[in-house]
Amino acid sequence: MKILKKRLKPKNDPERRHLTVNFNELTDALKKIPFDEQRKESEGYFEFVLLTQDLLQLYPILEKYLGVPFKPAGVAPSREAQDYVKQYGGIQKHQTLYYRKDEELSNCAMIWPWNDSSRSTVKIAQGRIA
Repeated sequence: MKILKKRLKPKNDPERRHLTVNFNELTDALKKIPFDEQRKESEGYFEFVLLTQDLLQLYPILEKYLGVPFKPAGVAPSREAQDYVKQYGGIQKHQTLYYRKDEELSNCAMIWPWNDSSRSTVKIAQGRIA
């Protein structure tokens, strides 16, 4: 008897996850990291700057809520990755993108390292899927 195995989508596939991200819980967890600067906070959007040394505190929080990076730093962005974040300024090869899509919401986190490598701008966003 031949057993058929169902192929699962990769862990980082945004279609695979079924739990909704609680944006307020995510931002509350992020606020425990010492910011160099908090830039903007509004409904569904949070932007801040971290010193490079504090990025190690950021990654586990983002992975807990959003999974592994959809586009890691050093990998050229796909058209799909660009489409997900074009309204927030897009994504480049040296930047990191976390992305998760739930039933009605999309969630993303972008990490943009500064040219001098001293800091990174972090953008967290949640929006309705049209």
